[in-house]
Amino acid sequence: AASSGGLLKPPQPKLSAAGRTALTMFGLTRRIAGCGLKAAGAVARRPDQLRQAVPALAPFQLEARRGYRHWWRVLPEDFELNTESMPKDVKTLMAANPDSLGFIDSYWYWRIRAESTIMDPENLPKKSYKQLCRDMGLTIVNEAAEHILGIIELYEYLKSSPFIGPFGTIENPVLIPAIHTERVVGCSGGTGDSEHVPLWFRCREGFLYRCGECDQIFMLVRVMYELPENEEINPIDKDVKDVYDFSLLEKGSEVWNTGGMVNWPLAYDALNGTIYGGMARDALNDQRAIGE
Repeated sequence: AASSGGLLKPPQPKLSAAGRTALTMFGLTRRIAGCGLKAAGAVARRPDQLRQAVPALAPFQLEARRGYRHWWRVLPEDFELNTESMPKDVKTLMAANPDSLGFIDSYWYWRIRAESTIMDPENLPKKSYKQLCRDMGLTIVNEAAEHILGIIELYEYLKSSPFIGPFGTIENPVLIPAIHTERVVGCSGGTGDSEHVPLWFRCREGFLYRCGECDQIFMLVRVMYELPENEEINPIDKDVKDVYDFSLLEKGSEVWNTGGMVNWPLAYDALNGTIYGGMARDALNDQRAIGE
């Protein structure tokens, strides 16, 4: 169709219902965006009000970002010795007295003995508690071990926790446990109106100490434990067999390391002189013999 100026207008396309709806939504979006830009411009023209709405960040908050690495948790395998450190003559090692071995030899002795005990499901349920503890290299619970463990736990608790109890007097002073002859003590008085600012002093053995603020009495008591002469803290029971049976290692390796599968690499390495479950020993990594 011709316009009033004599120019021709292009024909307008006909829109469907879906097209008209999309066009309407587009226009609505433009109006909302325009209102947002107007509001932003108005705020920009009022910097004082902006400063009141958004407080300034402290310098340390600007540096509040994660600046450390995430380390994986420690596993028991992280503290194991490498298989290269296993002695060559394992049979002689397992026949030795475990109390006379050095660090490396003792480590491999108890590791082989403990794993041999666990990897023997036929005899494992038949073992007594004391026999199982000895084979695993653990301390058998007895009166002496319970007593010293109780003292250690009590001291670990008391050295870090505040004392709560009756007010200390000359007849019944506050007992301060310590493993040395003196300890630093802080008195805060009683509760309520009797409480005061902590007053610190050094409490020594053999004296009664009076707090200069509330007149509370303190006395140091040394935590000591000694075994009677010629007595061991972990004695071997007469019913416990303390001689390692080397056939356990051989039978266990035969059971678990057959059919082309190495399911117990420690036993395979101990019997075959290999490392890491069957890898040949490196000629440049000569292994020392027991006693060297």
